[in-house]
Amino acid sequence: MSMRIRSGVLLAGLLSVTAAHADVTGSYDGTLTPKKSTDTLAAAAVFAQTDKLVSGTVALPADLLSFGGAYLVSGKATPKKVKVSGIGPNGVLLKYSGKIVGTTLQGKAKLKGAAGKLIGTLTLGINTASGDGSACDGVFTANETFFTDQVLGQAMQTCDSCHAPGLQAGATRLHVDPSDPLGTARTIALLVDAANPSLSRILEKPLNVLPHGGGQQILPASTEEQILAQWADLIAVAACN
Repeated sequence: MSMRIRSGVLLAGLLSVTAAHADVTGSYDGTLTPKKSTDTLAAAAVFAQTDKLVSGTVALPADLLSFGGAYLVSGKATPKKVKVSGIGPNGVLLKYSGKIVGTTLQGKAKLKGAAGKLIGTLTLGINTASGDGSACDGVFTANETFFTDQVLGQAMQTCDSCHAPGLQAGATRLHVDPSDPLGTARTIALLVDAANPSLSRILEKPLNVLPHGGGQQILPASTEEQILAQWADLIAVAACN
């Protein structure tokens, strides 16, 4: 066998191995653009993949008539495409078929329920962490009691039911573990907008201002929001993230 042929066989083998390990696991932000419309709606998703099987959540704006809310979905993925479906609020069925291009998914979403149909293009881009959050360890150390008792123990008391490894939101950037306050604080630090702390994801997600697979977890002007806002301010002032 010539060197050229052997090189070709080796390259094909490497490509095959790479394709076999293609994975859509992760959290995504994106938009839903309804058919015959230029308007775009915020969207989010979390997927976990094992072999070809995919499960997760697709979230649409809460105020999107009867189509808003979170959909628990399941399906399959190949190196080039992901197909999932599931039932959401009000018994609405969502079907999504998206092409995988790098870290982006794009394709047609079909929603059907008692109120009618909604068809559009759903585009999702994967979220990547911009660090490990350890640069903000000093904020945690200086405010450990506040974080442990109020941020983790009160404001985020229900978050570990989804944001722990292996659970529904385990593939997101937020990891909540009551037994590991520092590790939890590090993931929160990455979700703070230092320039506009009141617009931080750690606030807008549980408030459901941004589509959230877990729906609204805290109420506006509640003690929980005030606690999270205070923590976001501490991170922003430190400018550590």
